[in-house]
Amino acid sequence: MPASGSEDAPFQIQMTDEALYGYARVEPERVYRRIGDLIDTLCVFPRYGMEYDPYYPAAQPAVPSRVFYCGHYGVYYCVDDDHRLVTILAVEDERRDPRNRFSYLN
Repeated sequence: MPASGSEDAPFQIQMTDEALYGYARVEPERVYRRIGDLIDTLCVFPRYGMEYDPYYPAAQPAVPSRVFYCGHYGVYYCVDDDHRLVTILAVEDERRDPRNRFSYLN
């Protein structure tokens, strides 16, 4: 097993409260499970998603972030290489108004 600070060590995953609540609301169950599988993938491939660069400045988070999509949900996260940590910022239904995204971070 790789040492804790090793470049081969998997990344840890943490979720903000906002992300946890958003994830709990995901439907249907198959999409919920698929999002969980993709979040697990971030442990090994933290740059799986694309860089998040929104059209609306109000939808820009306070930290550089990435996103991947599953169904009509977006999973927004940031990567901390120094601490080998992926923080899930939000799991959001993409049919919502993007100008309110990340308002809790500001």
